Amino acid sequence: MSSIEAFARTLKVHRTGMEKQAAHRPSTHQASLPLLFESPGADDERAEFSEEEVIAEEDAQMAAASMQAAGQTARELAILDEMADVANSSRYQPDPRIQQLVEWIHQNLCPDLGQPNAAWLERRVIIFTEYTDTKRYLQQQLQSAIAGSNREQERIDVFHGGIGEERREAIKSIPTKK
Repeated sequence: MSSIEAFARTLKVHRTGMEKQAAHRPSTHQASLPLLFESPGADDERAEFSEEEVIAEEDAQMAAASMQAAGQTARELAILDEMADVANSSRYQPDPRIQQLVEWIHQNLCPDLGQPNAAWLERRVIIFTEYTDTKRYLQQQLQSAIAGSNREQERIDVFHGGIGEERREAIKSIPTKK
């Protein structure tokens, strides 16, 4: 599980797909659901999609896969509800992985993190994540963690597989300023 956010969203879309099951389910194979098996790479035609288009296609593929599942029983729906309750109750609890990352940032990038206008060192970090939900969740959590530091709005930049190589390199090479 990449993040509780991704898990909660996947459950929601899966439940919606199950609820919309049709009496006749066409056969769906892995080839017709590519985003469920791997993210779009740079040479994939979906690499040019905007983040919103990738999310919409992921949702459509999750719903299609859910419709392929065997007919739901009351017990299966109850289990989905239990899983959704766990996911939703955990969504806003501290994430130990993010706490560890923020501690690393504090030790290696911004020793005065937490203090108003905290200065940053001349180091950077690039974090990779496969899923859009996780990227968005991580960005929100980190933005919150660095709030109040020097030039906080300029400290985090994100890109996805569809971003051009020139823009990607520009993000990676932006010099840090205290």
